[in-house]
Amino acid sequence: MKYFWLVLNLVLIASAFGEGYASLAAESLRHTNPGPVPCSVILLATPLFALGAVAYSIQRWKSDPLRRPSWTRNPLRWWRDPLQSLFIFTNVMVAMTIGSALQRPTYGSIAFWTLGVYACFAIGLFVGQVLAYRIYRQDITP
Repeated sequence: MKYFWLVLNLVLIASAFGEGYASLAAESLRHTNPGPVPCSVILLATPLFALGAVAYSIQRWKSDPLRRPSWTRNPLRWWRDPLQSLFIFTNVMVAMTIGSALQRPTYGSIAFWTLGVYACFAIGLFVGQVLAYRIYRQDITP
């Protein structure tokens, strides 16, 4: 079963790269309205979400210690395995950011802020992951 999750996780990241590239195409940007306010809100909210997911998991499943993430586990179990979900979701957002950065945007500021939204998600999740590891290190199995 671990090979299934390895393949699925890699497919998720590869498809996020393609979706990021496609999302900055001119026809995809027509009806979007990203800007500095959504970027700021996302950048501030995603670390709080990451910490909240880990805190909820610890409170809800008190007997289960947190496991370090790997490529061979289910990424969809947010409440039971939040570090795994954060790890894969962070990689997905990084791939989406890189994919969109490789697209040559035709709409100037809309494309820039769309890329900014993806980057803010990736940075916010990374910061949340680092904070979760620092705050809850005693609850993580070695």
